[in-house]
Amino acid sequence: MKAEKSARDKDACPWKKSSKKSAFILGAMLVLLEKTDRNKTIAHEHMKGTKKNHLKKMTDIPVSIIIPNYDGEQILTRTLASVVEAARAYQGECEIIVVDDASQDKSIKLITENFPEISVVRHDTNKGFAEAVHSGTKSSSYQIIILLNSDVHPDRNFIAPLVRWFSRDDTFSVSPLICDHCRQPMRVSWNLGKIVRGEIRNRKWNLENALHMARMGRPLKSIFASGGSIAFRKEMFLQLGGFLPLYKPFYYEDRDLGTRAWQRGWQTFFEPESTVIHDQEGTINRFFQAKRIKIIRRRNRFFYLWLHLSAGKLVLSHFPWIFFRLPSRLLRMDTIYAAALFEALSGLREVIKLRGGLKWGHPTKSLEEIIEEIGF
Repeated sequence: MKAEKSARDKDACPWKKSSKKSAFILGAMLVLLEKTDRNKTIAHEHMKGTKKNHLKKMTDIPVSIIIPNYDGEQILTRTLASVVEAARAYQGECEIIVVDDASQDKSIKLITENFPEISVVRHDTNKGFAEAVHSGTKSSSYQIIILLNSDVHPDRNFIAPLVRWFSRDDTFSVSPLICDHCRQPMRVSWNLGKIVRGEIRNRKWNLENALHMARMGRPLKSIFASGGSIAFRKEMFLQLGGFLPLYKPFYYEDRDLGTRAWQRGWQTFFEPESTVIHDQEGTINRFFQAKRIKIIRRRNRFFYLWLHLSAGKLVLSHFPWIFFRLPSRLLRMDTIYAAALFEALSGLREVIKLRGGLKWGHPTKSLEEIIEEIGF
C-alpha cells in the first residue's frame, strides 16, 4: 500500500484547485473525441500468443537503403563509402538510393562521379526530411527499407542482423546499436519510456545487459526506432501514411510513427548486434540555430503527448503540470518552454483532428498501455 501511495503522490499536482479547473478545460477539448476509447484494444488481442519465440534465418532478402541529403557534399563521401561496402558484404540484393532535397552544393556531382552504383532521386525544391523519406520509399524496389542519415556510417555487416527480424509478421521496424564518434552507445538506440508527472521520460539501459538478453533469445522491444538509422517494412509504413506533417521540419516524427505502429500491433525491436556510427553532423545542426532546434523539439513533444496519452492522463496529470511548469520556467528566464507551448497551442486544432482520426479506423492503445506492453 505504501508503494501505491508513493506512486500516486509522485504524479500528484502540488497546487490549488483553480489551476486544475483550467487544465480540465484544455483537456476536455481532447476528451470529447474519445467516445469509444475503452474498446480500443480488443481487435488486436487475438494476436497475442501467436508470435514465434525464435527468428528464422532470413538474412538474404532484398533491401533498399535510402539516404536523404541536403547540401551534404562535405560529409557524404565517408557515409556512402561505408554504405556501399555494407551492401557488397550483404548476401542478398541491395539497392542504394540518395534522395537529394534540392541541394545547392555539388552533392549530386559527387555521387554520380564517385558512386555510379547509387541511384539519385531529385527534388526540385527543398521539401524537408519527411518528404525526402517518402520520395525514397515510393521509388524503392524492395519491401524492407533501411533509412540512414547522411552522417551515419554503418559497420560492414550491419544489414543481416536487422533483416532477420522481418521473419516475424508483426515486425514494423528495427533499430541498430547507434554509437557516437567515440563508439559509445547512444540511448536513442533502445527507446524505453515511462510517464512521470504527465511527461514521457527515457529510461536508462545497459549495453552489456541488452546483449545478454538478446543472446538469450529475448526480444528487446522498443517504442520506436530513430529515423536516422532504422529498418522498416515498406507496406506497413505506407499504410501508416508515413511521417505526419504535423512534426515538420524535424523531431518526434519517428517516435510518433513507431507509436502508431504499436497501436496496430506492429512492433519495433532493438538489435544490438548491428552497429552504426552517428557523427551528428547532419542537416539540422548545420542549418538551424540551437535555440530554434530546442523550441521545435519541445513543441513536437507537446504534439506527441497530446496525440498519444490517454484522456485521463492528459486531464489529471499532463495539463495541470503545464500550468505549474510554465511560471517556474519564466521565472528562470527560460523562454523556450513558453515559446514551444505557444506554437503547440496554435496547432491544437490539427492535433484534435488527428487524434480523432487515429481512433476512427483502428482500435488504439494509449501511450501508457504501449509502454506497459513493452515492459523492461
